[in-house]
Amino acid sequence: MDDKKNKTLTRDEQLELEQQAIETLLQYGVKFTVPLKIEPKEPPKWIRMWNKLFPKHIRIWRDKRIPKNWNVEKVNTVDMNENITKDIYVRTFHIKPLYLGTGDMIRRLALKMEYSEEDVHGNPIEESERLLKFRPLMAEIVAIATLNCADAAEYKSLKVKELKKFFLTHLTHGKLQQLCSIVAKMNDKAGFINSIRLTLQVGTTQPKASRVE
Repeated sequence: MDDKKNKTLTRDEQLELEQQAIETLLQYGVKFTVPLKIEPKEPPKWIRMWNKLFPKHIRIWRDKRIPKNWNVEKVNTVDMNENITKDIYVRTFHIKPLYLGTGDMIRRLALKMEYSEEDVHGNPIEESERLLKFRPLMAEIVAIATLNCADAAEYKSLKVKELKKFFLTHLTHGKLQQLCSIVAKMNDKAGFINSIRLTLQVGTTQPKASRVE
């Protein structure tokens, strides 16, 4: 049993696992949560008492600080700074398999980001500072991928603006980078190019119909 746990994967096995993960992304998308910057509130005492006395007639209480259309729940998590567990609000999102139009919008935005591997290696600190200016663009890409609908067809739509602002004010650098990486994989440019290659091969190798006199 220990030998199986300690077994080092070969390069082919690693590639196979990565391919399986990408295929899962393309088929189901990915869900993620973002902590809110407000402390959870308990329902008023009278509501808690009512629900205890009349369990068949539960009254639902909603924190009015949270917009109605947000998918938010309260979870218990560990605060690493204080080393304690505490309740927090988290907003849940689901980036579903991207439509072709959404993928095109994301690619057009990605073209606006200038990146040079040589500059990063030559002046890592200066280049890193320069690349930070692309954070709003990255947040916009994640917002468009998350919405993934006709309402996001216009880059400057209100829904895109609101979600972009939320991501900029609630996501960490690492989380934003991770989400952008996931969106890039979901666009699957390599797979799309390969499908074109295979389609062309089918067209050029199709046998001609035999002529009957």
